[in-house]
Amino acid sequence: MEIFSTLFNEIINPIFAQPSFILGAVTFVGLAALRKPFVELIQGTVKTIIGVLLLQNGSGLMVAMFRPIIFSFTARFQIEGIIIDPYVTLSAVTGALDEKLGWVGFTMLIGFGINLLLVAFRKITHLHSLFLTGHVMFLQSALITWIVYYYFGYDLGGTVLLAGGLIGLYWSIGAQMNAKPAQIINKGAGFTVAHQQHLMNWVAWKIAPRIGDPKQSIEKIKFPAWLDEFRKVEVSVPLVMFIIFTPLLLLLGPSELQELSGMPGYLYVPIVAISFGAYMLIMNQGITMFVGELSTAFKGISQKLLPDALIGVDGMALAPYAPNAVMAGFICCALGEFSGVLVLVLMNSPVLIIPSFIPVFFDAAITAVFADTFGGWRALVVISFGVGLIHIFGNLWAAKNSGLVGGWMGNSDWATIWPLVMQGMKAISPIR
Repeated sequence: MEIFSTLFNEIINPIFAQPSFILGAVTFVGLAALRKPFVELIQGTVKTIIGVLLLQNGSGLMVAMFRPIIFSFTARFQIEGIIIDPYVTLSAVTGALDEKLGWVGFTMLIGFGINLLLVAFRKITHLHSLFLTGHVMFLQSALITWIVYYYFGYDLGGTVLLAGGLIGLYWSIGAQMNAKPAQIINKGAGFTVAHQQHLMNWVAWKIAPRIGDPKQSIEKIKFPAWLDEFRKVEVSVPLVMFIIFTPLLLLLGPSELQELSGMPGYLYVPIVAISFGAYMLIMNQGITMFVGELSTAFKGISQKLLPDALIGVDGMALAPYAPNAVMAGFICCALGEFSGVLVLVLMNSPVLIIPSFIPVFFDAAITAVFADTFGGWRALVVISFGVGLIHIFGNLWAAKNSGLVGGWMGNSDWATIWPLVMQGMKAISPIR
């Protein structure tokens, strides 16, 4: 036993403490299963490792910039600020897990193994969708590992088995929920959505026809060509963050901003917005580098075991099928979020939810494609605005029970499904 303990503590655990190496190893195995040449094996593995490191570093820079702002709000207004953003949350989870960060790799592998197993027995389970959005899988694995540990305090084995089981079921059922409508939207292209808004996509599919008419799709409306520029991260992110953060930062006052940043407020406000865009570009570059390699690797693994499985990919894969719906959903969700924040302010809420770009665009905009496809522009407006409200009030509920400081995932599944799961955990938790 002592030999195995030493092996785990000195070799296995340090490796799993580095998510970049874990995902690099998965990529290597998957590409090897596809019998890729040795050069491609090395290239794919290295690109995956570097991509994950870029993602982590971009996230770290972003949090380093926003954490002092959150603390300043807390100190001045006695308000606990929570940014609803996956990468801010990743940093919060990293700090909370500390030396237990290596457990995340086990959770992810167990979860993916369960997903594979359920799809392998698809004749019994009726689940045939394989969740292959690598970066989202890691983010979710990290958060659910923390949640399980926070509520039950189990050791490594108990934590990763429960966390892996929960996330594996979520991946399998969530991607399957979106399979039929996604296939309609993408005209049978062979993929479903594997992201973080499965429930709201499904709800939009079901209720959109009762709200509007799919014949009145927003895709039939002609918009000015200049609006296409706002689909670019380097344009849309700084603009949205400038609009969101300018009034919030100005509330701190000139002296507080000077003390916080070491520069005049009129310089600091635009720098915060532009820096957010820069860090997003760093993370996107990392995602671009490793998602393609990791998805190919997962396909290699699945093809050997599950040749007819439906592939689950990032929801933005649907964006080309309804570009107008994406932009309209983004705008309507933002209005819903602003309305929700205003309600919190008027109610003197001790916790303030601070919106972020990612849930608005990479969550609500995807759901908007479902809403418009099955219910036209009226359904899009109603559902997207509703998703914005859910982002505020659902995430407020979740974040208060998360044990994390400063951030929560933000996407709609983490404002609906997972708060219910956490409430159940809280009810049976021996330590909370």
